[in-house]
Amino acid sequence: MMKSKRFEPIQDIAATSAKDLSRTMAEAGRKVADLERQLEQLQTYRDEYVRNSTQSAGAIDAVKLQNYRSFLDRLGEALNQHLKSLDIARKEFEKRRAQWSEKRMEAESLNRVIDRFRKEEQYAADGREQREGDDAAMHRMLAARTDTGNA
Repeated sequence: MMKSKRFEPIQDIAATSAKDLSRTMAEAGRKVADLERQLEQLQTYRDEYVRNSTQSAGAIDAVKLQNYRSFLDRLGEALNQHLKSLDIARKEFEKRRAQWSEKRMEAESLNRVIDRFRKEEQYAADGREQREGDDAAMHRMLAARTDTGNA
């Protein structure tokens, strides 16, 4: 079996693995984008809440003020938790991207090796074909000489 044929299944596996990793990387990227969008919405909500609360801040009693601060604290905790989730998602995306990149380079390298093997095999086949043609021509020439020598 030719070298190029022996390496093709390995290259197919690497290419399939790269495609699978590409999909998981894309999923991780979508998760990051979703979390970023949600974070922006949460920040916008907090900013609007603060703006609306300060605009309607007539006479605030102690209970309303305590509720306001408590709610802002909970919003702050939610934002912090969301930032942590976003950081984890970004790290996961980078990990997936690195895995995909490595596997893609491996598949491309195998592709180049297989191409080189095919060229070498074609060169060898062309050389054999040339030698066979030369040998056949030599045999015809010798046969023609022998025939003219006997005549």
